[in-house]
Amino acid sequence: MRPKLMNRRQFVGQAGTALAVPMAASLPFGGAVAQEPITAAVDPFSAWRELGHLTARAVDLGISVPRMTAQINIDDDRDYAQIMPAGVELIESLERPDSRRPLPPGEVEKLLEDADQLLRKVHQAERNLPDERETGMSITATPGRPSFTDIKDDYRRLFDGCTVRGKHRSTVNWYMSKLSNEDYQARWYKVAQEMCCPWYFVAIIHAMEAAFNFRSHLHNGDSLRQRTRRIPRNRPKVWSPPNDWQTSAVDALRFDGFQDLKDWSLERMLYRWESYNGFRSRRNGINTPYLWSFSNNYAKGKFVADNVWDPNAVSKQCGAAVLLRVLVDRKLIRLDA
Repeated sequence: MRPKLMNRRQFVGQAGTALAVPMAASLPFGGAVAQEPITAAVDPFSAWRELGHLTARAVDLGISVPRMTAQINIDDDRDYAQIMPAGVELIESLERPDSRRPLPPGEVEKLLEDADQLLRKVHQAERNLPDERETGMSITATPGRPSFTDIKDDYRRLFDGCTVRGKHRSTVNWYMSKLSNEDYQARWYKVAQEMCCPWYFVAIIHAMEAAFNFRSHLHNGDSLRQRTRRIPRNRPKVWSPPNDWQTSAVDALRFDGFQDLKDWSLERMLYRWESYNGFRSRRNGINTPYLWSFSNNYAKGKFVADNVWDPNAVSKQCGAAVLLRVLVDRKLIRLDA
């Protein structure tokens, strides 16, 4: 099914894109961004400082970048939800530089590399990739993996009653602006055609695993400059780095058994997304934030490191089912019966 292409929306609101350029230029740079693997927590102010430095470098080159607000509002609920969109918008601006003068050779690519590493650092620190991966589409339950038939009714019930929490609406609007991006949709659609799946199934995995970054593997957000280093490791097996996002994305979906499937009903998609991330949250008695974060179906509880569960930690990433709910509510997609 071909996506309906829409005009790109501009993101405005509390999850706006970062620091004022004059303020960014005055901030000292905190050093090179750490290379993968990335597991440690990220200090929000340090991340903002690095982002401000990158923005100032782009401005010095004459590249038009998103105008940013001088009012920084970082607290326990807002750091990732502000920094991630700002990093995505910066990369998007650098990939289409609107410069009024010739650029020094390699400067834009170096800026892109640094912005890419910063976005990945922030995103992977929030994601805390689990140490196991639920793969394959058998409906037979395995240890830790419920069968589809046992939980499909729960998916429908939760989805039908799902609403976005008020404090997250502006951030969800930003996610919708990316899901409505014509250039992004064209790339997701190519993968979806090859896999015979809905384009928005690919798009939402891209949001969850890679923060809409086309310089990252769809498997887990690792850099395309080499095969994946985190679970699933060493993917794709046959691949030519560094920039073949589509081939890697197809491999990620094939790895989880998502090719040429017939049933793309709501319940099946939610089960496949939860399988993609793993069912560990269920073992701690909550609806997984991977699906339900930002909604009335989730309040708190997440893994803050491998096998480290914090019942009071709150996911700062919008859940996959919530994104699907908003796409449906805004009549941007129609689900199969």
